Parts: sequence; structure tokens; C-alpha cells
Amino acid sequence: MKTAHILVLLVAVTLVAGVVDAHDMALHVQSNGWAVLSTLMFSFLSFCWYRLDSEARQYRRTRWLSIGVVMLAIVAVPYYLVRSRPAGQKGRALLRLAGFCVLLAVAGTAGGLVYDWLAPAAA
Repeated sequence: MKTAHILVLLVAVTLVAGVVDAHDMALHVQSNGWAVLSTLMFSFLSFCWYRLDSEARQYRRTRWLSIGVVMLAIVAVPYYLVRSRPAGQKGRALLRLAGFCVLLAVAGTAGGLVYDWLAPAAA
């Protein structure tokens, strides 16, 4: 599997999460197993991306950075990008990460809109 495949899976998980969250909000569900499952899938896929990317760049992964990518990706991934990229590519990597975060937000919103669009037809 390539890093691009994992990024597509991350977007897909976020899209599905948007649909499920909109469904739960419509039914006034406070908590369910999907929140836990989607968080675990997102953490697992983030670590898979980190592992493949670090191997491709021959970057030595540390235990603490690996834990950070799983537990606190919002901090650990930018740190990893700055540490693993050569001079001149650090800013570009951070901009691509910011763009990917925007894409995830759009995917989650799109999932919610898809549910709202299709929900009346299903009722």
C-alpha cells in the first residue's frame, strides 16, 4: 500500500464519519461505538501513513514520535514533517498538511450534507 492510498482512506473515513454524525444528531444520539471506532481507524491510518512515509524517507522513527502520531497527531505530524524534510521543503510540507486538513473538514461536512440530502428520501 502507498501513502496516497492511506490518505484516500483517511478522507473516506472522515466522509463516513460526517454521515454517521449527521445521523446521530438527527436522532439525538449522545454517544455510540462509531465515535470510538472512527477514532481508532483514524489513528491506525495516521500511523500507517507515518510508517510508510518515514520508511520512504529513511527517517528513523522514535518510540515517542510513534506514540505521538497515534495519540496526538495534530502536534506530532507537523513535528515529524519539519524533522523529516530537507531544508527548503519544510514549509511546503506544512502547507500540504494544512490543505489536507481543509480537505478532511470538507469531507466531513460533505458527509453531513449527503445525509441531510438523502435522509428525507429514506423516511
